[in-house]
Amino acid sequence: MGSLSIPDTRKLFTPLRIGTLTLSHRIIMSPLTRKRCPAGIPGPLVAEYYAQRATPGGLLISEGMMVSVMAGNMHGIPGMYTPEHIRGWKVVTDTVHAKGAYMACQLWHCGRFAVSVQLGGRQPLSSSATNIGVVNAFTVKGRVPTETAKEMSGDDIKVTIEDHVHAAKCAVEAGFDVVEITAGNGYLCDQFLNSKVNLRTDDYGGSKENRARFTLELLDAIIAAIGPSKVALRFSPWGTVLMPLDADPISTFTYVLSEVEKRGIAYVCLTQPRTDLFLSEDVKRENLRKAVQEGSGYDGTNCFEEVEKGELDAITFGRWFISNPDLVEKIRLGMELTERTIETTYADGPEGYTDYPVGEAV
Repeated sequence: MGSLSIPDTRKLFTPLRIGTLTLSHRIIMSPLTRKRCPAGIPGPLVAEYYAQRATPGGLLISEGMMVSVMAGNMHGIPGMYTPEHIRGWKVVTDTVHAKGAYMACQLWHCGRFAVSVQLGGRQPLSSSATNIGVVNAFTVKGRVPTETAKEMSGDDIKVTIEDHVHAAKCAVEAGFDVVEITAGNGYLCDQFLNSKVNLRTDDYGGSKENRARFTLELLDAIIAAIGPSKVALRFSPWGTVLMPLDADPISTFTYVLSEVEKRGIAYVCLTQPRTDLFLSEDVKRENLRKAVQEGSGYDGTNCFEEVEKGELDAITFGRWFISNPDLVEKIRLGMELTERTIETTYADGPEGYTDYPVGEAV
């Protein structure tokens, strides 16, 4: 693989300080569920996968990791709450660090997307008693319809925050440089933030301030445990995946982001909208279907301008990192990117995982 030592004056390839880390370039690997962790524990194949995509001074964000059994306990999806999880991921982070790269651990609680068959028969948790009305394919029994979630009690909220704090401490012990909290994409924090899903009438529902309370309390608890410089958040303000669009996303996220900014955390990542906000719901759903099948977002040609103008500090790439282990060098050299094979995204073993060509950019 080519070296990043060749000077490149484009801002995408200049250093960036986040928390206590200094990145050598601004192309970051997004969290990507790959379903390659039997019993929730990564093995040598996972270490190889991340090492292939590591570059000196680059940042990789891990796939989402369950913070507890109640967080989802999905088949093939990793966890971050037991000694076995810590030992397994320590091998991965050591391998990534040996390549000179950094790694963030994304913590994940899927809320109402969980299903009781994975939770020992217990009802999934959410901000309110709602049902997404889709299927969860990440179970030992295959595709299972989602169920009506239990509205979380005060005790449920307290335990869930404690679970996140424990998982964050485990992630630091496992060698991760940053802990990223999943607060978007229709999962638990998003289920509290979203006015169409959060139907509560207590201190965690109603106003934007109340709906943001769970996320901010969770954030503060993790900051208290591991320090703000090791904490990050991911939001999807315009996302309509697994939930309807918030009634007033500008107001909701202006408030929550202004509060997050006061905490001085390492970074905030905002995912791109996958649908046009000004189209009808039917058209947005159709566009989303096409986006999932055909791909969208940043590629090797459209990722420079916003960073150059200072509108964004960095760009995170998801699907392109699946099929281009040497994505950073390909973008730097203007090379054509390899398309992924959709059928093997969630398959087992190395096919579609570690067998994409490495070192094409030379």
